[in-house]
Amino acid sequence: MPKVFRVGYRSPLVSGVAWALMLMGLLGLGYSGYLFGQMSGFAKAGHSWFLIVGQALLVLASAASIAAGQGMLRRFEWGRRLSLGLLALILLSLPVLPWVSGSPLMLGLACLALSAGLLWALRELNSMLVRQEFA
Repeated sequence: MPKVFRVGYRSPLVSGVAWALMLMGLLGLGYSGYLFGQMSGFAKAGHSWFLIVGQALLVLASAASIAAGQGMLRRFEWGRRLSLGLLALILLSLPVLPWVSGSPLMLGLACLALSAGLLWALRELNSMLVRQEFA
């Protein structure tokens, strides 16, 4: 069976995942700025060390998310691999979210549905048609 190459084809999945990653990165940076403004009240409680480390990790993850989105929009292979890693990290952290936050069952079901969607996106980003775009 011959291989079919689609020259110049830009899949909507790649563009959608790229824009979603960049939006999540911008929201993370905005939330980090909000936490930075609120840090003076938390410093009196003695939790400033944990907040500084958490905020640094949030800024790092947000910057990586924006970089992965830009790399995917420009169809760089490193952008695809970085986004696969970030999506896998999100996939692993989603089941823990309802347990940590002590949320109701509906949030757990929503996280389960989101995990199924992320599994589908990860599978599709590794397909041959999508990998052809990054060659």
